[in-house]
Amino acid sequence: MNEKATRRVLLGTIGAGTLGATAGCLDSLAGDGDEDPNDDDENGSNGDDAAQSDESDETDEQEEETEDVPDIDGGAVVFTYDDGPMEDYEQAFPVHQEFDAPASTGIVTEWVGREDFNDNDWMDVEHLEELAEAGWEINSHTTAHTALGEFELVEDVEPDDTRVYPEERNHGFHLEYDIEITDGENSVVRTVVASDSDEIGGYLEFDEPIGESFAAGETVERYPEELMHEFLGDSKAQLEEWGFEVDTLLAPYDVCDEWTIEFASEYYDGIANVNPGSMLNDREEFDPFDTHRDYFIEFTDPLDIQEQLDEVAAQDAIGIVGAHTFKDEVDEDGIREMLEWVEERDLTVVTLTDAITAATSDSV
Repeated sequence: MNEKATRRVLLGTIGAGTLGATAGCLDSLAGDGDEDPNDDDENGSNGDDAAQSDESDETDEQEEETEDVPDIDGGAVVFTYDDGPMEDYEQAFPVHQEFDAPASTGIVTEWVGREDFNDNDWMDVEHLEELAEAGWEINSHTTAHTALGEFELVEDVEPDDTRVYPEERNHGFHLEYDIEITDGENSVVRTVVASDSDEIGGYLEFDEPIGESFAAGETVERYPEELMHEFLGDSKAQLEEWGFEVDTLLAPYDVCDEWTIEFASEYYDGIANVNPGSMLNDREEFDPFDTHRDYFIEFTDPLDIQEQLDEVAAQDAIGIVGAHTFKDEVDEDGIREMLEWVEERDLTVVTLTDAITAATSDSV
């Protein structure tokens, strides 16, 4: 392993069991003998021992917290891959292994292990276990890859209408879910049964008339609270049931707003892609619920990506980048080239959780 690759190996952690064992030994020493501990207190000896024990425990805890912080000397880059296709395992994983560089993969729990679904095969639990053992982070990408944000209506709604016209129709990609239409004062919940576009624009079609009037520009459509908890909470619970530690979210479709964050923050420590279009995150002002992520192969210009990496290096910042490995333009050569650019700039590759931990430690 070369020197630059060695820098990418994160510090190990002191196990909680070690700390517990030390505390247990101290307790047993303090309780030895037939004397009444209260008698020792009167003589001052037992109180001193207890104080020394407390100080030792506090020192151990401080050392453990220090060891848990990743060693990021300079700028860092977080790789996040979307959706959990087999290409994450077959293409991205081997290249990252070449560079001894971890990554994060966003997993849609209902897609795990599926074959020939959405024209692709998807990693199963065994693949995820191998990634995790190699230092990769498992992100939640919701239960069913649903957009989590609100979308403003661009057309007025009359009581007899069965359609609404939102600014984006991401919620029409998944039928049979309930949608809440609300202007902040009045709310209606209806079930999506169809979605398409007409001469007005993209629409959501419901199972029955809306029943109330709503004004465009003052009304949004969104998933109700119950579904938000299902998409976010059930995903985390399932991944943890499979044995993974899941602390972060990758928002589907790069859709993330205050409605998303309100619920995601109940389950996760951060979101990878709150603001798409730029990878640059100021390390000193890093907010895990206000992150910036950019794609590093698709939708991008290689020169722009290299310029952004230059900024990450110059500012000792955190760059968050992503890719859909099932896309034709995302291949091993492109991933390898990106990792070479990262290495040339002496940047450390970390997971999203490690970036959050390091940035939080910097601000303390």
